[in-house]
Formats: sequence, C-alpha cells, structure tokens
Amino acid sequence: MDQLIIEVGLNEGAMKDEAPSVPWSPKEIADDIVACAQAGASIVHFHARDPETGANRMDDLDAYREAMLDVRSRGCDVLMYPTYPPYETDVERRFRHVLALADDSEVGMEIGPLDMGSFNLIQFIEGKFSETSYMPLEYSVYANPFGHLEHMLDEYAGRSMIPSLAIFEPGHLRTTAGFLATRPAGPRPSVKFFLSDQWLHGPLPDVEGLRAYVHMLEGLGLAGTTEWFCVPYAVTSPETVEVLVEEAVSAGGHVRVGVGDSPLAAAGRDNAALVRWAAEVGRSHGREPATVAQVLEGLGR
Repeated sequence: MDQLIIEVGLNEGAMKDEAPSVPWSPKEIADDIVACAQAGASIVHFHARDPETGANRMDDLDAYREAMLDVRSRGCDVLMYPTYPPYETDVERRFRHVLALADDSEVGMEIGPLDMGSFNLIQFIEGKFSETSYMPLEYSVYANPFGHLEHMLDEYAGRSMIPSLAIFEPGHLRTTAGFLATRPAGPRPSVKFFLSDQWLHGPLPDVEGLRAYVHMLEGLGLAGTTEWFCVPYAVTSPETVEVLVEEAVSAGGHVRVGVGDSPLAAAGRDNAALVRWAAEVGRSHGREPATVAQVLEGLGR
C-alpha cells in the first residue's frame, strides 16, 4: 500500500507511574481510541485492564465489549482488536473472548490476532533477568504450538478476518510463510515485526535488525502477499523508536506506535501525539495516513 497504516499499541501492561496518560478503564480506553483515530490511526490494539489497579484482564469479554461499543456509539469506524492470555494453554479458553467479539455484529471486529510461535517471555533490565507483567519468570515459555496456530488461522479464515501475525523471532516468520503457502488465499495478512531492547527476543532493535526481517520477508516470497509493520516494543529510548519508524516508513512498511508498547520511549507524549508524529513522518516520505476504508480495501477485506 502506498498509504501508511498507523496502528496503536494503546495500553498493553503499561502503568501510570511510567506513563500517566495510559488508559485503563473502558471509558478511558474508548476516549483514547477515538482521539487516536482522529489523529490518523486506522488500527488500535488494546488490553482490557482493571480500572483501579491497572492489572491486565486479557480475556475480559465484557470490558473489551464495553470499550468497543463506546467507540462505535461515537460514529468511529477505527479497526480494533484485543489481546489474549499467554498463560492460558487451552486454545478454546485462550481465544474464547476473541471469537465472541468477532461474532458480535455491533462490535464489527475485522482483525484476528495471532502470535506466530513460542519464545521465552523474559526481560533483562539493569543487569538482571526479570519477569514481564504477562508471565512469571519460573514459567517463562510463552507457548504457541502448531495446533493453536492452525486452529486459529482456520477460525479467522472462516470469518474472513484479517490475520494480524506477530513475529517475535525469525523462525516465526518462516512458520508464517509455511502456513500462507499451504492455505487458500484470503484477506491479506499484516505481519508485525516486534523489536525490543528490554524483552529478550529477536534481532536487536535497530535498522539492521529491521532490515534482517525485511530481507527474510522478501526471501520467503511474502513481500507481495502481506503488509508488514515495525513494532518497537519495550524500547526505552525515543531515539530508537524514531530511527525504526523512519526506516520502516522509508522502506514501504507500516508502523505501530503507542504508550502501551514503549511507555518510557513515549517521553510524556500521549497516544494521539505519537500518532500525529508518525503521520508527519509518513507525509515527509509522501505517504498519507491510511483511512479505515483504504486499509480494508488494501488488505482484501
């Protein structure tokens, strides 16, 4: 696509002491989603959170639905999709709320999330290993077995949903290529390259790391059949995010920004401000922010 798709990682596991603007309650989430859409975002990913403590409620169907319906009630057509719990090992329970939202005509959810492989979900900060807010250190393997991936790709295909495929390790991209080579054509998948300095997965979060993924994408024959995104995640430096976003936009990719993804790198900016900044980067390369209609057309939905 010539236009730039701007996605927002709205809140993830970010706490208010890291980023005071991070939204937790369904009302805060809906307000922020609408502000991001008005700033130029066409896709928003978010976690249901406890309104008081900020604890993740990754499979809280009612909380997701409340926020999404609030957004729709304001006439906002932005594409939204939830997360799911990495600690849940049963595929039916892990994705039950995702499919319930997909089948809810009032919500109008077009995107299905899927993390394309297993990896150690740990981080290394100030010289020490530590757990993320998603998995305890002693049970750190985030398992995404083949059967889960196959099952959910079938579920999404049966609903003609756009698969949002998260790539945390290079092997995940090879797995993605295998699935796409052996399945009937459907909506064009979005492939998300997660690059982090705190989380210990994948290439380094720099231009060379991103280019390594793009090289693989082209070598695997996926460049013409997918849309790829750069996702700076658990990155602490604003400069690192700026370099990665600039590289992605100039190379023809798309971007995900957000207080949730990298609260420290947001450096006091809220999500709408980050979207406006990404839109300006796009315009500096002759790429206007994609509208929701353009995204749906470009991804074959």
